[in-house]
Amino acid sequence: MNHIKRWNHSRLASALAAAAVFAGMLILNILTPYICDDFSYRLNFSTREPLGSVWEIIPSMYAHSYKMNGRLIAHGLTQLFLLTDPIVFDVCNAAIFTATLYLVHRLCCGKRNVLIFTGFFCLFWLFTPAYGQVVLWQVGAANYFWSLTACVLFFTPALVRFQTGRELLTKGWHWALFCIYSFFFGWYNEIASFVGMCMVFCLILLDWLMNSRKPALHRFVPLLFAAAGYLVMLSAPAQIANKQAEGLTLALLLGRLLGCVKMLVKYGTPLVMLYSFTFIQGLRAGLPRKTMVLSGLFALAGLCANFMPIAASYYPARCMCTTVLMLLMATAFLAAPLLEGKHASRVCVACLVILTLTVPALFFGCRDIVSCHRQVEAREAQIDRALADGIRDVTAITVIPETRWSGFWELRDLSPTDPETWPNHDMAMYYGLDSLLGN
Repeated sequence: MNHIKRWNHSRLASALAAAAVFAGMLILNILTPYICDDFSYRLNFSTREPLGSVWEIIPSMYAHSYKMNGRLIAHGLTQLFLLTDPIVFDVCNAAIFTATLYLVHRLCCGKRNVLIFTGFFCLFWLFTPAYGQVVLWQVGAANYFWSLTACVLFFTPALVRFQTGRELLTKGWHWALFCIYSFFFGWYNEIASFVGMCMVFCLILLDWLMNSRKPALHRFVPLLFAAAGYLVMLSAPAQIANKQAEGLTLALLLGRLLGCVKMLVKYGTPLVMLYSFTFIQGLRAGLPRKTMVLSGLFALAGLCANFMPIAASYYPARCMCTTVLMLLMATAFLAAPLLEGKHASRVCVACLVILTLTVPALFFGCRDIVSCHRQVEAREAQIDRALADGIRDVTAITVIPETRWSGFWELRDLSPTDPETWPNHDMAMYYGLDSLLGN
């Protein structure tokens, strides 16, 4: 048992696990082509012509704020990467995914823990709705998974101080840079940014109540910068117009509340059950009160994140990624100390069950991603043959995914009837065609 524990905390095993996750995610990113919105964001929203330089992103995002929404930081990053070769995004996205899981597991465990890190990956693969949209689709990853990364980075200083008393921001220029980061974080994503701000506020208060460290006023300054960025995002003309057009009523809000409950039941039940099981084990093991409270805070954050789309016109499954991450962190805060005590065998059995479930899910998910990649290759071969024959009005294959691990899952592909609709028109421009239809 001691040998297993040493391996679980070893630097080599940790590096190998992280390298395996990075390599796997890089391959899956390479196999995921441009999808849907990716073709649209290659265009300047102001001129509707292909982006030609980095400087065009600014007027493009200005027009985006009037036509689409106020998430300009996320979409601006998307357009920046779409100016580069796809491999640049593939490498960066795989690295961000791996680094985020590694940082999260270190925050939850306090040290290297290969079993928890592997469990994070397995559970995120198993229980993230629309996984391909969140992690592999270029526009989706920049908007959703990267918002989780930004959220974790935002609450890390407050979390580490609450857990250990250690200060990560020790100099004035640290705080100045963090305030700048906080502004852009607040401007990033409606759900993750709001959850991050609430988490920092609660962690500051808990540090005061449980550690008797009265908060200095400067600790709230990054929150003010983040709130300013959040208000900038919400004040975008397109965002305001959407809210005004909806005409929110009590009946409508109640209907959306029911929709949020259904989403939680449909997708979140396994994670809530896993958290409940781990929480009960933590109570039986007599884990420290601070650990139990911290775990409860993250679980509450996850549940609250699920209900934030009550203000949105619809609730796509990809928006649940914040709920998934918060519930996984809440579980890991408890699982890490349980692995070190007499209840380690129960946690190991649970990890074995999770791994057993992940293996077939990985097989079917990866097979579907490869299948969609081959369908796109076949479509592009059709287009190339048509162009070689001088044909510029083409009917090509529509990609049909089978699982939620594909980036194409529940996203619109080619319309078979209207060549001017989205995304047909933007895809035709990308391939140099006059029109493109699906069959």
